[in-house]
Amino acid sequence: MYIPKHFARDDRAELLAVMREYNFATLVSTIAGEPFVSHVPVLAREEDDGGLFIEGHVAAANPHARALADGAHALVIFQGPHTYISPSHYRSEGRVPTWNYIAVHASGRARTIDDVDGKLAILGHLIAHHDPVFAPRFAAFDTRQRDVLLAAITGFEIAVDKLEGKFKLGQHRLADDRPSLQASHESGGENERAIAQWMKQLGYWK
Repeated sequence: MYIPKHFARDDRAELLAVMREYNFATLVSTIAGEPFVSHVPVLAREEDDGGLFIEGHVAAANPHARALADGAHALVIFQGPHTYISPSHYRSEGRVPTWNYIAVHASGRARTIDDVDGKLAILGHLIAHHDPVFAPRFAAFDTRQRDVLLAAITGFEIAVDKLEGKFKLGQHRLADDRPSLQASHESGGENERAIAQWMKQLGYWK
């Protein structure tokens, strides 16, 4: 990912916050020399020793299920909030429209998880994150029904060895902002409000 220095962020807590909030991610690896993409919910997990792992699952019929089994190098893209920026929000003439956004890339070696306990653990973590109320119902599935569902998926885990964050928020042009830019974000849609929250959290806006 191209990251100019003024857009780079390497604070792990910040990057993990983005990864956990926007965890419907883009999984990328190569198959037969060509890029291959799956769109999947994933979870980031930090170990006590500082290790960082990303876990999720794909359909067993998905070519990724076989590609990741070979220990493929994989990239997971987390797209955070993003929004159009009108040049009308700058004091200077000659500005052009742009797009501000937050993105995190995590990459590393993958392995597949095919055992029942491993796949149940992944599903349990995803359910706890997205729909904890459903957990007792899922636990009540009979063994036969559960095994049919588990046979249809392949779990995976990626040991992250490279983590990059790009926070393109116009921070190099703060002195040229009109107050209307912040006001527009704070009264805008979900993405704009999220960008405003990050701008305040990072100390760019009050």
